[in-house]
Amino acid sequence: MTRAMDDARSLRVLTWNVEGLETTRLDSRAERICHELLLGMDVKRALAGRPSPPMPEVICLQEVVPRVHVAKLRPHLGAARFAIFPEAPPREEEDYVAIAVRPPWQIEDAAYRPFEDSPLGRGWVEATLVREGGARAVVLTAHLESLRSGAESRVAQVRQIDARLHEDPDVPALFAGDTNLRKAEWDEAGAAMADAWVAAGSPKAHRDTWWPPESSRGFRFDRIWLDRQRAWEITALRTRRREKLSDHAALEALVSF
Repeated sequence: MTRAMDDARSLRVLTWNVEGLETTRLDSRAERICHELLLGMDVKRALAGRPSPPMPEVICLQEVVPRVHVAKLRPHLGAARFAIFPEAPPREEEDYVAIAVRPPWQIEDAAYRPFEDSPLGRGWVEATLVREGGARAVVLTAHLESLRSGAESRVAQVRQIDARLHEDPDVPALFAGDTNLRKAEWDEAGAAMADAWVAAGSPKAHRDTWWPPESSRGFRFDRIWLDRQRAWEITALRTRRREKLSDHAALEALVSF
């Protein structure tokens, strides 16, 4: 396989719950979140000449709120040539999930799909991506049911995502989002999806992605799942913990199919 072909079959994906429902310093946090997404660091370090990590090609966000969407995400990501779905905040939604994609990938089609079982009324966003040369991929993101009481619904939602990822054997598919999932629930779901963190060798430094308030114990709530219909390679995987910006760490991976 040539280098050009290899690049055409890779996606650099980042998922982050940006904690939009926490209104404390929301505007300044959202501004810095955009800097982190696009620069990989704060503006001060960028101006000092610190080397920037590669920018994601696909960004999956959870707990987006209209104020952040309109005032921060849309102008900043748009200036970096990202297309966002949904382009405008959904009506009557306090918070929601979104996908942003930049060239060489483009959004061919995108839609919101409600979960069959969700007392909180949640669903997922899926986007079919295409790039020059004809490579295609499907990316899903969601914020699965919250709270301990949502365990049964979370298991049902995992199974629904699993089924969607394996729906089309001709198009590679992945999920990146906030699952709120406990290990016992994953075991109960019996999903066929591959877990990118496990495929990367289960690096301990990047295991936890959410920490309860005033606790040092972390949980692996944010995950990237891959369909098992093809061979995936996880070239890189890491977390970015920015405690002053969100109670979740961003999780990113370079995946090739």
